[in-house]
Amino acid sequence: MSGELRTVARLYRNSLRLRTSTALGDPVAAILDLPRGTDGHTHYERIRARGDLVRGRSGLCMTASHAVSNEVLRDNRFRVAPTSAVRLRLRPLPGQRTDFLVHPLDDSLASANPPEHTRLRKLVAPLFGAAQMRARRDFVEELVERQLDALDTTEPVDLIDTFALRIPSLVIAELLGLPATDHDHFARWGIEFGATVDGARGARERRRTQVLLAELTDYFAAAVAARRAEPGPDLITALTAAVDEGAMTEAGLVSTCQALLIGGFVTTANIIGNAMIALSASPDQHEMFAADPDRAAAVVEETLRWEAPAQYSVRVVGEPLELAGRELTKGTPVVALLAAANRDPAVFTDPARFDIARPNARDHLSFAAGAHYCLGAGLARMEGEIALRGLFRRFPRIHAVGAPAYCPSRVIRGPQRLLVRTHDRARSLPG
Repeated sequence: MSGELRTVARLYRNSLRLRTSTALGDPVAAILDLPRGTDGHTHYERIRARGDLVRGRSGLCMTASHAVSNEVLRDNRFRVAPTSAVRLRLRPLPGQRTDFLVHPLDDSLASANPPEHTRLRKLVAPLFGAAQMRARRDFVEELVERQLDALDTTEPVDLIDTFALRIPSLVIAELLGLPATDHDHFARWGIEFGATVDGARGARERRRTQVLLAELTDYFAAAVAARRAEPGPDLITALTAAVDEGAMTEAGLVSTCQALLIGGFVTTANIIGNAMIALSASPDQHEMFAADPDRAAAVVEETLRWEAPAQYSVRVVGEPLELAGRELTKGTPVVALLAAANRDPAVFTDPARFDIARPNARDHLSFAAGAHYCLGAGLARMEGEIALRGLFRRFPRIHAVGAPAYCPSRVIRGPQRLLVRTHDRARSLPG
């Protein structure tokens, strides 16, 4: 994703060009120029009002249409943007233990196109199958109960730090065969990485990103070596066989592990956090869910629809084609505004309303579609469902207090800090 967005940003050449285009009324530039952590829905609706496909001053196209976004995501003529031309100079840093440096979005499923993507996905997909998820359900349920037992409910508590991050990070640690005691590292890396997906600004941010990547690279290179020395029933052990057989490179394995760790818990944490924000701002929906926590699966789907954890995705036209009545040349970037597609009134009735009884909430595009449909969608759904059900069974009056602090990103949408009270539900979030 970060490489895709840097590709997009370079069409405006620099921040001054971007801001100038915004000032001149370019709605596409306005979205790319939003302050990090800002709610973008008002801007997304301006794109929708201009038609199914809007071209910015740079030639970049955006769509808020569910139908057009779905077409872009499913049609293999639209390619994932190459990251190699725009990424940081990934060179080992002084003091780094490994002799290579990789990015979670390089050399992994996230950056590959068919047929390479198809080959890599076949290696990893069986490890996320329905049978594997069912086998882990008891583990997740027990984990949720332990974390709820540990919550200090005497004062307002940060739901993200104490619960929303812990559940998925401990699950992905078990899946990868990593020590649960490394949870604090996982949480910090996830938070820091979330702030980098828009691309680093300036030398200081680039340096901080490279230090983060060096830590991740060293950590997973060591984890791969440990699994080789002592194999276990985990995903890293399974994928080392692919490296030994020449089906995956060592750097590719490390990058894939990074992507699974970060993607494996950031999405779920945002589902939990965004659900709490939405429910706290919608007393009728809060009451409905508190009265029947078995609606948790529906709450997860409506949360994913109402606030997509990844607000948009970028594809590049791989060959000349027509989209929404426009002729597009090879190399044209197209931004599918997933968050806007999920509120398309042509698909969803009263789309801005959070409604856990919505019959077609699962038609959202938050996990993308087509070849790049999120590999961990089933795991994220299961974790979110079990976590929210457990939370509302234990604390039916839980509600957010004050304003959440959002991830400083235009792409990732979810709270980094969210104070909640578990009792005495009164007025919750303003608005």
